[in-house]
Amino acid sequence: MVMMPLIMKIISVIFLIVFVLSTALLVLTFRKPRKVSVFSLMLAMIISLVTLTVFSLLTHYRPSLLLMAAMVVAGLLIGVVWSQATRIYIENGKVMSHNSVWYLVVWGSIFALSQMIAITTNRLPSVIMALLVMSTASIIGMNGRIIGKYFAAKSRITVPEAASSQCPKCGALVSNGTRFCGKCGGKL
Repeated sequence: MVMMPLIMKIISVIFLIVFVLSTALLVLTFRKPRKVSVFSLMLAMIISLVTLTVFSLLTHYRPSLLLMAAMVVAGLLIGVVWSQATRIYIENGKVMSHNSVWYLVVWGSIFALSQMIAITTNRLPSVIMALLVMSTASIIGMNGRIIGKYFAAKSRITVPEAASSQCPKCGALVSNGTRFCGKCGGKL
């Protein structure tokens, strides 16, 4: 058991380094438009779940189900609201995203709240676990909603040559060179 404090310090240093690097990356890129990557969004959700699992296994602390449920709901709601700060659009046939300053404000607020509570409560396992659950749920809520926006935007991308015109009577997509609509039979 003498090794446990050393292991926890090593884990703390690793998470501090990851936090500093992610903060630097966020500050440098949060306002630049970028191509949406479902893989990256899923990876962030998986990393959050793994972090929660590892912390839970290391602390052996199990908060009440009511507290866990409240934190999950709060986190999911924060995440969905947070996702509204990310604009998803189509540019040159690619689904792109652009974050606003509100993205950074919400992210900073969640971090500041968790740090303030952890410091004022002397880092009780229940508080840290509750905040980690809320943070994980917010990442899942945000990235899940952005993935939904991605697929909605992607469905609006049309292939220009396959169906480049619409029937004037019913609005169905028709191929170039077609004289009659395949849906309503109207002459084009």
